Amino acid sequence: MPCQIMYSSHATSPRSASEPARILVDARMGNKARGVTGVLVYLDDVFLQILEDDENMVRSLVANIEADATHQAVTVFCAAEVGERAFRSWSTAYLHPSPEEISTRAGLPGTATVEDLLAEIERDPDRVPRILVTVRENLAH
Repeated sequence: MPCQIMYSSHATSPRSASEPARILVDARMGNKARGVTGVLVYLDDVFLQILEDDENMVRSLVANIEADATHQAVTVFCAAEVGERAFRSWSTAYLHPSPEEISTRAGLPGTATVEDLLAEIERDPDRVPRILVTVRENLAH
């Protein structure tokens, strides 16, 4: 049964405009080779990612991210077995929305910053499944 982990991390330094694209290429290649699926959201030097595969693999990937010097303040919001993968068609889908767009799509109170958005998700982790469904639906359009 696949496991799904949703986490956020802050970049240790501001990213150039081209760096998220490079990170995405690396993530897609690595995830495809491992059979990992998911989505990467990047906004205001914060990564919000959902990874799907067997539990050992996704926990190992999160541990690698925690040990990576380019990430700090890694926060896992949700880690659970799921009946099926929500992002089975994507080795790594990518979204670069504004915090307001994420808030609106996820049914969160209006937030102006990434920190507000992450705090709202952390306050109500039961909201995570709804956020996942909303992200997946928006990728389909």
